[in-house]
Amino acid sequence: MALLEIAGLRAGYGDGDVLHGLSFAVARGEFVTVLGQNGSGKTTLLKAIQRLLPEVAGEVRLDQASVFGLGRRAIARIMAYVPQLAEVAFGFTVAEAVEMGRYAHQGRWAALSAPDAAAVEEALALTDIAGLRDKQLAHLSGGERQRVFIARALAQDAPLLLLDEPSAHLDMHYQVEIYELLKSLQETQNKTILAAEHNLNLAVPYSDRLLFLKDGRLAALGLPRELVTRGLVRDVFEAEVEVRENAFTGLPEVSLNPRPRTKP
Repeated sequence: MALLEIAGLRAGYGDGDVLHGLSFAVARGEFVTVLGQNGSGKTTLLKAIQRLLPEVAGEVRLDQASVFGLGRRAIARIMAYVPQLAEVAFGFTVAEAVEMGRYAHQGRWAALSAPDAAAVEEALALTDIAGLRDKQLAHLSGGERQRVFIARALAQDAPLLLLDEPSAHLDMHYQVEIYELLKSLQETQNKTILAAEHNLNLAVPYSDRLLFLKDGRLAALGLPRELVTRGLVRDVFEAEVEVRENAFTGLPEVSLNPRPRTKP
């Protein structure tokens, strides 16, 4: 059964639509990664799903309920958002940042309850950052900070995680570490994951399906093994590449095909 259903979705920022009639569904417990060029609509899609844009048309359903008929707390109980690192505010400790994920389950001005505290501790443990609880966010590495925001989303106890380019601003080691964590959460916690990503080779081994956007329209949706071809990458990214089989996973892997240059 689909946890997230999108039909005829159009969205923009006041000067015209960025998304043009998107329709797709994400099954409960599925890992789907959205790929496309900068400006293709990846971030706009995540914002439209959360009802964060002023101009949205079409249908977005969470667990069979229209997002347009739900209050903010009801949405937060179903869906949690992990932003890009560039959107971070640093004036908090790790524990304080993760505790913010409990707002959907608290009354106004309510103190942290025992169930809240237990959820926070579980999120810290799952993301392996319990030892950082008293550190300021500003003193953490990029990979550590990304784990904090994933922990905050876990503390929210929502079945659907939305992530906006979780590998952005991270070096190769942390990119793999974050995707290993996300895959583990899918497999052990049955989390449903929809991630916008720019790194195709990183998305392929961790995703159940890939969704390609071009100019705000659905260009392709399917299994990584079947979908990633030279022709598709050329059409979506306007880049010439070679596609080969990864020696470790057997899945498609893309490498750029640079144009030959003549010596001056």
